[in-house]
Amino acid sequence: MAAHNPFPVRGGNSFRLLTGADTLIPAMEEAIRSARRYVLLEQYLVSSGAMTDSFMDALIACTQRKVPVYMLLDHFGSRELSSADRRRLRNAGVSLAFYNPAHLTHFLRGLTRNHGKILLIDGELAFTGGAGISDDYQIGNMQQPWFDIVVEMRGPIVGDWQRLFMRSWQRWADPIDVPPVASREAGEQRGRVAVSLRGLKKFVRRSLLLRIGHASDHVWLATAYWLPGRTMLRALRSASRRGVDVRLLLPGPINDHPTVYHAGHRYYHYLLRNGIRIFEYQPAFMHAKLYVCDRWLSVGSCNMDRWGLRWNLEANLESNDVALCAEAEGFFSATFEQSTEITLEAWRERPVANRLREWLFGYIDLIIERFGVNREMRKKP
Repeated sequence: MAAHNPFPVRGGNSFRLLTGADTLIPAMEEAIRSARRYVLLEQYLVSSGAMTDSFMDALIACTQRKVPVYMLLDHFGSRELSSADRRRLRNAGVSLAFYNPAHLTHFLRGLTRNHGKILLIDGELAFTGGAGISDDYQIGNMQQPWFDIVVEMRGPIVGDWQRLFMRSWQRWADPIDVPPVASREAGEQRGRVAVSLRGLKKFVRRSLLLRIGHASDHVWLATAYWLPGRTMLRALRSASRRGVDVRLLLPGPINDHPTVYHAGHRYYHYLLRNGIRIFEYQPAFMHAKLYVCDRWLSVGSCNMDRWGLRWNLEANLESNDVALCAEAEGFFSATFEQSTEITLEAWRERPVANRLREWLFGYIDLIIERFGVNREMRKKP
């Protein structure tokens, strides 16, 4: 794993992948309702609606039985959480704080968002992944709920997730005093927290590039937003030329940001020409962030786009546990079957209107890429 990451590899853990809204949402709600000592919740996407009402009911039930609840929400990502819901949480005794309030007076500073998604229960149980709290995950809506994946964790690694939460919380709110983490072993699986922090400390990206560079069998990557940058593209091309099975699992026509979807198409011809297979998920919006390189995986909040790889605060679980990697490969195999594979021949025959959209949004993406590179260069000593 990449050097200098602030969190070490820890053994004695138990990991479980939760796939689909009908599995991961009930598991997280049940964990909140069973809390005995405290609940820590860090989240990017929160919007008022039936799903948020259900989570708020669970959180407020905690405060009613004297279990402290601390919520750290990204100021931009939670902009659709109504004032009434914020008052309801605070009036019930939930400690609510917002990361990096976004204002026009400091626009550039507001570009850095907290995209992390962490739920911690009693210092014993942790969740991370791609799922937000919104009606996009509501079962029974007109459209299929967003398709996502979350990892449930028990064991000593939970302490690292709590330290990460406390670090972010104390930057934007008064210090809090929670009981110490129970560091009892819960299994035999090993893993570590990988983070992307402010500045150039992008350890999720470093680890992924390192693993792609050393892969010998397969590299399977699932991401909701695909704007990878030149270094990542070259790494994937090199892996494919070594004979590695390189596949991308990406959203199809159902997505929440059509501009990003079309801008990502800018890279398809290059990828397909270099033997990289592309699958677009069809039934719903594919929002997972899961990366498997041989017998190593990374799962969490980090997308393969400018914001995830360069600007946002992100956090993933990394592990080379054989059983967990097998679970992830099963996820990919099942999801590939529900996806449409994009071939080079079909891509060359795409309509002119599609090509124009790719050019327009790809050009905008190129400007953003150059801005990001120049911004990073100014930070270097």
